Amino acid sequence: MVKTLIVVVAARLSEWIEKGEITGGYFNPDGRFDRIFVVSLVEDTPSFDAVEQLCGVSDCHFVNLDCLSVSGLLRTVGFLPSRLKRLLLKSVAPLLSREENVVVRSYGDTFSGMVAAILANVLKCRSVAGIHTTFTYLPDGEKLSLKQKLLRVLEKRARDYTHKKIDVLAPVYSPVIHSISPDQHHKTYVVPNSVDVGPDNKKTDYSFGAALKVISVGRLVSGKTLIPVLEGLRTINEWHLTIVGDGPFKSCIETWLALHGLEEQVTFVKAMPNKELVNGLSQFDVFAAYTAYAEIPKTVIEAGLAGLPIILNRPVLSMPDEYRDAPVLWAEGASPDYGTVFADFISRGDDWERTGRNTRNHFEKYFEPVTVGKMMADLLLEEPNDRLQPWNKDKNA
Repeated sequence: MVKTLIVVVAARLSEWIEKGEITGGYFNPDGRFDRIFVVSLVEDTPSFDAVEQLCGVSDCHFVNLDCLSVSGLLRTVGFLPSRLKRLLLKSVAPLLSREENVVVRSYGDTFSGMVAAILANVLKCRSVAGIHTTFTYLPDGEKLSLKQKLLRVLEKRARDYTHKKIDVLAPVYSPVIHSISPDQHHKTYVVPNSVDVGPDNKKTDYSFGAALKVISVGRLVSGKTLIPVLEGLRTINEWHLTIVGDGPFKSCIETWLALHGLEEQVTFVKAMPNKELVNGLSQFDVFAAYTAYAEIPKTVIEAGLAGLPIILNRPVLSMPDEYRDAPVLWAEGASPDYGTVFADFISRGDDWERTGRNTRNHFEKYFEPVTVGKMMADLLLEEPNDRLQPWNKDKNA
């Protein structure tokens, strides 16, 4: 029987392509599916070649529902389940035959998760909602516009529906558990996101050059301020920081650099194709970042899998399972502490290789691409896998 996967997304694949984030077979974990439908909730026109590359099979199809535009929200009466069901019966169900073993997977647990749950009900098949972000903690100073507040109301309604109706919830890292009600933990499985870091991307040269080469990657927003990192670097000699990313906080960083006369010490790269970024990580000595969010950033995972030593602030909430015993160099978040960590790291230059290799080994234990691809495929198809356990297993009092 043909194995068919329906992927529901609420993001523009064309933007993924523009950012260079297209990974071959990303929508086809472990290459286990013969036919794939990508159902987009936003207006989009990705090329067939790009969709085919994401799906990893030639038998792939792109279905544009355009539910999240103003006209789409009006058409579905603000994402009313009965209206969505009617739309899916008309637009998606007729594309499938009875000879297919169908599974529905969403990227997200709000609008895409809601559609996945309804579609699975229509098709009488299994549904899995991936959860890729946390929302239970908002950093100090992070304010929402009226539009964002209204969107959050709709997202909460969709999230509540998804968590109740979906067959399986699959957060990509353990901090997301805080956003899931304990009465849903029996159907919650932590399955890391597939990150495209291969053997060719591993760092092999840990020799120390004239200056410490530091890289930081991520959106430049207040909750991910790099000022503590910069304040720490300012206390040591001979360094250069490359910042890959853009955002509203960039001007604050530029002002700080000008104030301290350190403009030449930092290089800004607005955007970089993901493959180029991953290939270039090995050229740096250390990855450093700060985040006030309860998350395990994809950029940190990429650095870890590449074998790059990592400096981070200690998590604001509890220590995630994935970070326990990791050879991460922890700063407490204050600027002087980053300076101490950088100075200590430099003083242990002979130990860089061991730290990098231990970092890679630790991150591979949780995030190795082939392993996590097999986990997701087994979860979708209900195949046995020793690493797949519901979150409440052995955790209930």
